[in-house]
Amino acid sequence: MKIIINRHELIHNLSNLSLVIKDNSIRPAISGAKLEVKDNGIRFTGTTLETTIKSYLNGEIKEEGIVVFKIGLVLEYIKLLNQDEIEVSATKNKLFIHNAEFSTLDSEEYPKLNILGGDLLLNIEASTLVEAFDKVSFSASMTPENLATNTIRMKLEDNKIYLITTDSYRLTHYVLESETMLNKEISIPLEGATILSKLFRGSKETLSFFIDGSQLRVKSEKLVFSIRLVDLAFPDYNAILDSMNSTKTIEMNLKEIKSALKKVFTIAKRNLETKNGAYFDFHGNKLKISVSSGSAKTMQKLDTIKEGDNFKASLNVKFIEDFLNNIEKNIIIKATNASSMFILKEMDNDSYTYILMPLALRD
Repeated sequence: MKIIINRHELIHNLSNLSLVIKDNSIRPAISGAKLEVKDNGIRFTGTTLETTIKSYLNGEIKEEGIVVFKIGLVLEYIKLLNQDEIEVSATKNKLFIHNAEFSTLDSEEYPKLNILGGDLLLNIEASTLVEAFDKVSFSASMTPENLATNTIRMKLEDNKIYLITTDSYRLTHYVLESETMLNKEISIPLEGATILSKLFRGSKETLSFFIDGSQLRVKSEKLVFSIRLVDLAFPDYNAILDSMNSTKTIEMNLKEIKSALKKVFTIAKRNLETKNGAYFDFHGNKLKISVSSGSAKTMQKLDTIKEGDNFKASLNVKFIEDFLNNIEKNIIIKATNASSMFILKEMDNDSYTYILMPLALRD
């Protein structure tokens, strides 16, 4: 096998594959990337069997062949080179790149992967998808042990895309207007959504989503990403959304509340017993946020516009900050009392809803 390939494209490609590839002591071959040169094409593959990236690069083909190699040292070496175009070649057990040679893995043990086909779900701009994932991913369960909620739930219905995440303490719901080919509801593993965001952040490409049984496939011009979906039952988020109600509405300036919460969280995060919590006292058109860690305390005062009676509640400061970091206009908080759910929205934006359960802290 021998090719001439652009160094920068190769670096970008191997970096993408490294998002998926993991060491595997049971099947060592899939610890590496597969480079396949045949039929006038240059193809790279990285897989864990559950998640796969297959990419296609342009280059000059001098000799066909297949080689499987570990990425780490190869990528580090290529980054040190100065040439725009480099020669990559391989024998049965060696990979050669510009005066360096690297050991290879057994290509015959590399699994045959079919990630073609499937039913088209939708086409979407990469930038729109990445922004949408950013707006919901923070409230998904962060540990794989909670497999059903360590996901982004995607519902396609009547030319709308609904994205939902929850970790049982909070829930985020985001709606996109987009043409959909099928009405379908799936759970995308959070790790897969994170990889997709990294692959296409800053891209101007259009992505095509396909479903093939339990596999989701996302295709761009030169890359196919495939992942096994989670088939466990997702929590009944519709029941939560349908039960939203409030008797109080508070509007706050985004910049002011972010500044206040940043000061509060500096102290709140040091008190493990309060779970990043602070006390919120809504009185008239004023809000007092107070917190104590034993060795330090603070009270931040803010102007608000409030409709409804005065009330107090204990809330997770970090959870509120997560939402504020994803909006640009004033925040609207709707609530009923200290023990009911809080509904957070961005002013003039009905497509983005954040539901937060209060903490049971004593003032």
